[in-house]
This record gives sequence, C-alpha cells and structure tokens, in this order.
Amino acid sequence: MARTEKGATQDSVRRHNLGTLLGHLHRHGPTSRARLTRILGLNRATIGYLVDDLAARGLVTETPETEQAPRGRPSKVVAVRGDLYQAMAVHVGVDAVELALVGLGGTILARRRSAFSRPGDRSVDHVVRTIARLAARVLAETGGLLVGVGVAVPGTVSPDGEMVTFAPNLRWRQVALARLLQEALGGGAVVRVGNDANLGAVAEHSRGVGIQVNDLVYLHAEVGVGAGIITGGRMLEGAGGYAGEVGHMQLNPGGLACHCGSRGCWETEVGEDALVRRVGIPPGGRSKVDLVLRRARDGDRVCLEAVEETARWLSVGLVNMLSALDPEIVILGGVFEQILDICPETLVDRVAQTSRYFHPDGVALVRPAFGRSSVLLGAAELGLRTVLEDPASVSPMAELRPLDLKQPQTRPGRPAPPRRRIETPGNPPVRELGPQSDRLAVGLKGRGTRIL
Repeated sequence: MARTEKGATQDSVRRHNLGTLLGHLHRHGPTSRARLTRILGLNRATIGYLVDDLAARGLVTETPETEQAPRGRPSKVVAVRGDLYQAMAVHVGVDAVELALVGLGGTILARRRSAFSRPGDRSVDHVVRTIARLAARVLAETGGLLVGVGVAVPGTVSPDGEMVTFAPNLRWRQVALARLLQEALGGGAVVRVGNDANLGAVAEHSRGVGIQVNDLVYLHAEVGVGAGIITGGRMLEGAGGYAGEVGHMQLNPGGLACHCGSRGCWETEVGEDALVRRVGIPPGGRSKVDLVLRRARDGDRVCLEAVEETARWLSVGLVNMLSALDPEIVILGGVFEQILDICPETLVDRVAQTSRYFHPDGVALVRPAFGRSSVLLGAAELGLRTVLEDPASVSPMAELRPLDLKQPQTRPGRPAPPRRRIETPGNPPVRELGPQSDRLAVGLKGRGTRIL
C-alpha cells in the first residue's frame, strides 16, 4: 500500500509560528506587533495570539511605548525577555576556559574566565572540573532557568554534537565531552558541543556583521586556526561534519612541525605562537600575544615586523580560500582582527594583487561585530536551541519549576541577585567608516575605499 504524506496539524503550525516569531525577535531585536504582521505575513489577530502565548511562557515582554501602525492604530513593541531563560556558553581555548550565562537576544548576564597555567590544565578531566566550578559561580550570580549548555572547542566535532573527535592543540582524541559535562553539571539541561569557528560564524551570521550575507567565511585564530564557512546561507559541514579545518592547509612544506602531525600547516605561520616566536619570545599564553601587539601599535620595529610577516602569511591562505570559496566577506576573528587593525595595507594590498582575477569587484575583510565574544555567543545559540526551535516546549510561568541542578536557582517572580554587568550585543550601528574601518575593500574596484 502506498504511503501517504500527512499534512501539518494545527498544533505543529502553531509551534512553527511561535518559533519563527521568537527567532525573529531573538535575532533582530524589539519589533512592533504591526511590523511583525508585515514581516511574518500573518494577520493581526494571529500575531496577538502568538505574542500572548510567548508572554505567558516568560519568553517575551511588551513595552508601554507604542508605534503608529499604517492605519493609525497603536501597536505595542515586543521584545525577548533575556533574564529568565538562560544558556550556559563555554569556550574551551588552548590557554583558557571562558564561560558565560547568556539570555535570549544575546544578553550576557555573567561571565568567568580561568587561564591555564600548567600543561596538565588542558587535560579533559581538568577542563571538565574547571567548567563545573565556573558554572557554579555564574549560576550563583543570576536568577532564571538554565535551558541548555553550548560548548565551543578548537577541533573537529561529531555531527551529533556529542564527541570531540580531534583537537590537536589540546591533545584530545575521541572525547565524549557532552556526556562528561552532563555528568559533572548534574542537571537536566542538554549539552551540545560545536567547533569554535563554526559557532563564531553562526553568531556573526545570525545577528552580527554578516546578518545579510549568504556567503561568508569566519576565521578564528588563537594558537590554531579554524574557519566557519557559510555558503548559500547554510553552514558548510562536509561529509563527516569536519569542514573548515583550514589551519591545517599545508602552505610551507619546509616549515615547522604542527600538532596535527603534519608540517608547514597554515597555523604554524599565522597562529599566536608563530607571532610571538618571530619576536624571540617563547610561546605561552595570551599575555605574551597582547604584549607583542601592544608594542607593534606603539611602533616597536621588531614587533611591527613580526605582525607584518604574519600578515603576509595570512594573505597567502586567504587567497587560497577566496579562490576556492568565493565569499562576499571574510570575518577575521581572534588575533587576526588585531593584525588587520595594525597593518591593514599589508593585508589588503597582498590579497588584492593575487586575487584580482577571480574577484575583480573586491572582497570585504571584516572585523566581527562581537569581537572575542563571537564564539561564546555562537555557543549560546546551541544552548538556546531547544527554546528557539520549539517555544511551546516551555511551560507557562505558573507551572515553572527550577531545573534540578547542583547549583540552586531563583524561581520566577523572586528578585534576582545583583548582577555585575549585562552586555547586550546588537547590530553594529551604520556609520561612516574611517581608516580603522570594520570593512576594508580588497580588489580592483574601490580598493582601499570605505564600504558599509
């Protein structure tokens, strides 16, 4: 008997519309009911029903301010509520672990960082214990409900988001990080793991500098180098989910040995260790990198030459990527952002000279809107995924109970403890860009001009 495809039920349509509306507010910020009807193509009554449903679940609020609708009827402004439902975002780097609690709309409610001071600090056990310790601290600072945990790592991750298959700079192989953290945190929140560069690309594409760009590359550089590649508006994952390991492109066969086991990988020429080594300083932590960059900005000849040499090697890899992927913009994150800051001409001119055949109209080299927070905010998207995809899975506020975590949480309706600082990332303001601009044109047309 032939199989018959079933149509969407009324409940599935409602859930879809709730997710679409919440997702729009999460990405684009406060929006009036009248504008939501135009954007989503739904009638006013349906939008009102959906907003009331989300408000009852504690996901959105409405401000008393009004916006005049086309026919003169006032329309309330709807915004996500960023303090009640929170994701725990974790960035495991080569030299530190950083953790933040992030609410809907990208509101950073609390943040902690723990640097690695000994080689053994990069072990799986130590990292898991450190995350659990930092989590206990930030949960003590905020009220609200933890709905998920997103973890960014500098390595390849299995497609199901549970296993770190290979993180060469951490010396990790086949680590069941999601399960280990689930056990250490002791709660019911789902833990998902992703590649750091991919998650940086997600944050910048969803609400940052690449929000209206369908083809982009986000490069994240610390000790290692990774790329989050979005093409046609979708993340390029590859057959096994491991696309974007561009730091291990072999660009200098006679170069240094890489942690991956090969020699002359791109990251051995452009990573943080390569930069400080060119100054004659033994690699070891962000403080040394910041010292070299600061001295280069102050005009120190040795440090400036080290940055420029790193920029030249950066341009070699960039040209290869531009030729292979044809992006509209390249977002330079991590230490690359500061290299672009210090010697933009070196980077722009060399890329332009060697890519003009394939890119006569130019490619924009772009700073991330969220700086070093891009990866953390991308990890938060993993943690918020369940709520964003299916807001109806959240109980109405009258039925809410705190998640049974090791760290007690404040129930809705009770005042939350004082917070140290709330950071609310938003889209970068439109402005005229100067020499230290967010976008620098690379190509024949308008090379060196300002692009918005």
